Amino acid sequence: MSATADVSSDGLQLVLGTDTEPGDLTAAPVLPSRTGGVAIGRALPGAPGATVVSDHGELDALADAWDDLWRASPAATAFQAHAWSAAWARAYVPAGQLAVVTVWNGDTLVAAAPLYRLRRGAVSVLAPLGGPLSDSTDVLLDPHVPDAGPRLVSALTRVRGWRVLDLPEVLPGSAAQGWARTWPGRVRRTPSSLNLQLPVLPQDDLLARLPSRTASTLRRKIKKVDKLPIERTELAAAGVPGAVEELIRLHEAQWAGRRGNPEHLTERFRTFLVEALSAMVDRGQAVVVEYRVEGRVMASEVDLVGHRQLAYYLAGIDPDLREHIDTSVLLVTGALDLARRLDRAEYSFLRGDEDYKLRWRPDHVTAERVLLARPGLLGSAGYLPATAATSAVLAFARRALDGRARELARTVMHRIRQARAGR
Repeated sequence: MSATADVSSDGLQLVLGTDTEPGDLTAAPVLPSRTGGVAIGRALPGAPGATVVSDHGELDALADAWDDLWRASPAATAFQAHAWSAAWARAYVPAGQLAVVTVWNGDTLVAAAPLYRLRRGAVSVLAPLGGPLSDSTDVLLDPHVPDAGPRLVSALTRVRGWRVLDLPEVLPGSAAQGWARTWPGRVRRTPSSLNLQLPVLPQDDLLARLPSRTASTLRRKIKKVDKLPIERTELAAAGVPGAVEELIRLHEAQWAGRRGNPEHLTERFRTFLVEALSAMVDRGQAVVVEYRVEGRVMASEVDLVGHRQLAYYLAGIDPDLREHIDTSVLLVTGALDLARRLDRAEYSFLRGDEDYKLRWRPDHVTAERVLLARPGLLGSAGYLPATAATSAVLAFARRALDGRARELARTVMHRIRQARAGR
């Protein structure tokens, strides 16, 4: 599951260009029919075929070319799909603060970095679209174009007005992991979130991986789920808006009185989810599932479809259903059946190490936070050393706090998240 959103429209600030690279941005050449013959973005001097997109309409116009590149990128997850990035940008990024960098061979998009501008203190930062609502961070590179990565590096260094590129959730094997090794400026890598995932195997083989007592308990729970007359429905794109309403209603009921993610209950999140999922379901990049008992929607979930992986993103569960069955078993077994049908190799729980995930003995995958300083004398303007110091303080606090102190810290952080979400 995604962590709380810590970016609001009020908290984003336009970063004006302050660097000294020669030449102003010029209009991009008209691209051929794949992009409808429309100039998308503005050309970056000194980077042939590269543009930067700063307008929501221009980002929308990239949809077909973007998804062609997404399909060609073997490590891409659903968080890099065009619909996810564009919908999040429209909900969370004010006009003019987009900084989506694209690289073209004629009318074929061969590299893309979906970014936006913000300030952290005095430092101007480029951060990925999707923000904290995305569980993985990546760039898109066509593996059949050897110079796609170097050309994307060159294009980014010609974008004005930033000091640090922050990629907070870079997974092992992602395009960004190798691409960052070619960066000409200073690079800082630190461990980020823990992701849990399972191999997609027949159910008996999956249970055989577990300790016998755990496997026996799960078999009993699965039989109990199977006895309940549950109707499982995968929604078409036209049904997504109503399904999202039900999902959020159930999610709110599920987390009532507990520390859920307050961002999930905001209107901007609802708008983002409807827009993103409507397109992604239509394109085979997401599946929205409803579970009914005697015609009543009792649970709903969103699964995201990548090339190798089906990922559980969000669910809502009626508390009444939890009194009859282990609802996590219902959702996990249903998603694993879907992953087998889609011929995916992995099922990901995404971020977090909750007990209901750990009982399946998943594989542990740790993402990296990768900070790339702008090449040159000024570099990150002190941001990388400051981030290192902050990380050290937080790590010490996590080790030092226990019991009541840790619970108090969690309560304070939840209140801060609620304030940022406007609740």
